[in-house]
Amino acid sequence: MLFLNIFKSINKGNFGLTDEAIYKSIDYDEQFIPIWGGTEDHSTVERRVSEKGRTKENESITVFSGEGIILSLDGSAGCMTFTKRGKFALNHHAAFLQLRDDARDKVDPEFFNLFYEKQLREASVSKGASATLSTAILKTMDFDMPPYPVQITVMSEIRPLLEKKNEIQTILERIRTLKRLVLAVDYKDYQARNISVNDILDCMSGNSGLTEEEIYQKILLQGQRYEVLSSSTSQATRLGRVPMCHIGSRKLEVFQGKEGLLVIRNGKAGTTFFLDKGYYATTDHAYILTTKQNIQYQLSLKWFMVQYRQLFFEYTSSADNATWNKTGFFETARVDIPSYQEQVTIVNEFERLESLENTLQRLCESIEHVFAREIIPVTT
Repeated sequence: MLFLNIFKSINKGNFGLTDEAIYKSIDYDEQFIPIWGGTEDHSTVERRVSEKGRTKENESITVFSGEGIILSLDGSAGCMTFTKRGKFALNHHAAFLQLRDDARDKVDPEFFNLFYEKQLREASVSKGASATLSTAILKTMDFDMPPYPVQITVMSEIRPLLEKKNEIQTILERIRTLKRLVLAVDYKDYQARNISVNDILDCMSGNSGLTEEEIYQKILLQGQRYEVLSSSTSQATRLGRVPMCHIGSRKLEVFQGKEGLLVIRNGKAGTTFFLDKGYYATTDHAYILTTKQNIQYQLSLKWFMVQYRQLFFEYTSSADNATWNKTGFFETARVDIPSYQEQVTIVNEFERLESLENTLQRLCESIEHVFAREIIPVTT
């Protein structure tokens, strides 16, 4: 079936629904609704906007509701989320799809959402760590759909599994919410108070020109390989590994032999990840922070990430494509450092939470593996 024979027109989200516009919507004394964009999942609510909010061009935002599919067009292009929820908003990186009236006895939208994401993702055009799915491509796509009764039978069999997955995701979201909260701990002993981060941390910038194409061209070179880190926050969009080489006229800058903190420079700017000892190289969309060689204090980088996660976001711009302000961070950010033992206590608690999160995530991925299978109609 052609895409246009399944869905009504592609209802794209709002242009100009920037962070600033979302923040200004606080002024409107109306119900706040979830807002999503080109993300991998559209069930976790990270931001809300007033139903009466306006774009940066001062236009009323489009509010969506009812049964349908939220489709990412940019970023994690092709990713879909089936929803029956109430009102919500989208930015221009996503669209809302609803069945045509004459397709309701031919296509189950939840079935389509589960089993045709792979086809949509493969139709997307990669751009570095992100991808784009154009409406022009969508309108030409054709899908091999099994008979409607088969779709209904399949959904009746797998819906219990889907419900379990949703329960796991609810627990995962609670864990992730806990991890995002500002850590308030009554530390008893301090090594230092109100010191500049510039006194304790060094920063390695990324490699300009280290693109997906460049990595592919170096694939046959021999030598130690370095995991390429970028602004991607998903394993599915990681760029792989590259051997020691030259990028243009410059030798590849690498990070190895010690722990570090990856800081996303743009996109989900200010997001941090702890790096175990390993072999890494970054694109120019990320930085790696590490402790200074002559640091006077005992400092756990994992503790620093947990304790000061929100501090990194304070140095993030509010533009459409947010950017982390490295210069501002190192010039003005100041921190306290408790005793090393107190840091270790916090890290142990955090790692227990991470262990539970990882176990649940693996269960979720096992379930998603079932949904990733292609449906091949059998003809008789």
